Amino acid sequence: MALLGTLKGFGVTEIFQLISQQMKTGSLVLTSTKATVTINFENGVIVGLSSNTWERDPMADVLMKAGFLQEKDFKAALESAKKNSQPWYEILVSKGQLKRVFVERASNTVIRQTLLEIFQWPEGGYRFEDWEGEHESMLTCHIPTESAILDTLRIIDEWPTIKQKIPPVDYCPVTVIPITEEIVKHHELSEVDLHIYDLIDDKRTVERIVRESLEPPFEALSSLVRLMDLGLVEVFPQGASDVRDSTIARGKTIAGLKKAALYGAFVLCLAALAFSGQSRLLHQDLVPKVIVSHLEYQHKLAATFSAPGPGPSGTDTGSGGR
Repeated sequence: MALLGTLKGFGVTEIFQLISQQMKTGSLVLTSTKATVTINFENGVIVGLSSNTWERDPMADVLMKAGFLQEKDFKAALESAKKNSQPWYEILVSKGQLKRVFVERASNTVIRQTLLEIFQWPEGGYRFEDWEGEHESMLTCHIPTESAILDTLRIIDEWPTIKQKIPPVDYCPVTVIPITEEIVKHHELSEVDLHIYDLIDDKRTVERIVRESLEPPFEALSSLVRLMDLGLVEVFPQGASDVRDSTIARGKTIAGLKKAALYGAFVLCLAALAFSGQSRLLHQDLVPKVIVSHLEYQHKLAATFSAPGPGPSGTDTGSGGR
């Protein structure tokens, strides 16, 4: 199958869908005034991606900004790679200077960000050939094309709402409530949500958390906003420790008062029923299940304030206690 045309007549989404549905193997070259991006497909699955805008391996830039890679170590690994015909990151991983999970996350971030950009190109050209183009800078992956389409379109759709809630990047998020297994289940928190939560230490700024997470920026910011909306995290300007501490204390006090009021109202209702001679209603089977379930959840949540448990999630952020 040979495809050739402009993005005005046939958009990136339609091109990807056609390649996926027909399970084609080959290279798709997309061009615009911004860049030329090559995507390799195997049986309709994305297996590689490169861009002519990459002056060097983009994973290195992501890792450096996150603080997991030093410029001198990268250059030394490049020199060794030329002699040993081995990827620079494999050399650093073998020496224990870089964790493989960091490499994988950095690669995923670059690929996802590149896909997000090309899906928003308003114009340009495309060419698909039934063979895979080999590029030295090609990042390998294995991403189902339909999944890439849905994820990218979801981001484009949700971004306007998320953008309005993002705090200033130089503000510092702080945790307000310790995350327990009950909270994770109740709010259906994702691994990315827990990863972002684990990076919050009262010192890292929003920008630093996003970079060190090695998650695609949208996913990291979306999780931070979700944690804020749930009242698990609040964000304050750097140096505003007094305001931060008083706000957190006030939040805990209000939460405690709400729980106390709920218990008090329930006890009064039971007492009134018992006093009126309807004690049989005290039987648990006759108490609405929704009330019982809510009280059990509130009881467990209240326990976390009096006796905080171990770390929130157990998710391996790979931060090494940063």
